Amino acid sequence: MLRSALIALVALTAASLGLAQVVPPDAVVKPPKGQPIYIRIPGMFGFDLPNIDPPGTVKLIFNPHVSDLIRHDYIRVDGGFRWAVNDHFEFSPEARAYLTHGLGDTTDDGYGIGEVRLGAKYVLRKWPVASTETSFTLSAYVPISGAPIDMTDGLNHLAPGFLVQHHLVRHPKWTIFSGAGFDLVDPSEVPGTPVENQPLDDSMNFTAGTIYDLGQIKWTLTTTYATTDWIGHDTHNFFYLQPNVLWYVPKKWMLHSKTQWILSLGARVSWGPDGTQVSASNRVRAEITFRQVMEKMRFLGPDDSTPDAH
Repeated sequence: MLRSALIALVALTAASLGLAQVVPPDAVVKPPKGQPIYIRIPGMFGFDLPNIDPPGTVKLIFNPHVSDLIRHDYIRVDGGFRWAVNDHFEFSPEARAYLTHGLGDTTDDGYGIGEVRLGAKYVLRKWPVASTETSFTLSAYVPISGAPIDMTDGLNHLAPGFLVQHHLVRHPKWTIFSGAGFDLVDPSEVPGTPVENQPLDDSMNFTAGTIYDLGQIKWTLTTTYATTDWIGHDTHNFFYLQPNVLWYVPKKWMLHSKTQWILSLGARVSWGPDGTQVSASNRVRAEITFRQVMEKMRFLGPDDSTPDAH
């Protein structure tokens, strides 16, 4: 019931924005060889650490997929906002848009929304022990009809989970984390293309990793095991390894703009029923608070105190 209700909520949100269209059901397309590992969660990683902004902060998110200029005839852009309701709860609706960039083989112009996501996170500080934080997350993903067939996997997803983060007291630059979750899927009426080594059935996943924080540069290593053995119809096992480095671009290099730009470069390795796959990844992400946007708009607005010229 929970899965159906939340998926219906996301679909209703998309419809209210005029994004939903009626498309006849179609078979899911077989994943093409050499396609990068699919990471459903928008952002820099496939996990969500138990961190939260100060209460009341509304942070606008902009995340273009620059590598699409080479890999696809269109470019994907993730956009949305993250709202820290209080010290513990965060709400984050996002949408993945697409736009034909004109550098590929197709000459057709196209744009729209390919996927809608609703996410929520509840953070417990100093739990279960003083040196840890724990987050409980719930995310729903719904593909939207009309998008390129290789942009989504054509499935509705409901993903509850939790993650525990532990700071090493003797080594303050190091953080370790681990967690578990579910990926509950339902077929949609939107044709899609899942990638290689992606569970197409209900699955459980277990994640562990570490972060080495050097301030503006952060190194991460994440390992994930997923299986359909216990809750799916068939038994399939998947293993993922993802090293990554993030660079928080100094604001002096961006003309002291209040927007925080983040660059990510990494690799992804997967093992599963489709064999072994290795690929590189890069992402660009921009974050700015809603308050900063409003201050900028007021600054650029007309100044009534300025005397008229004669």
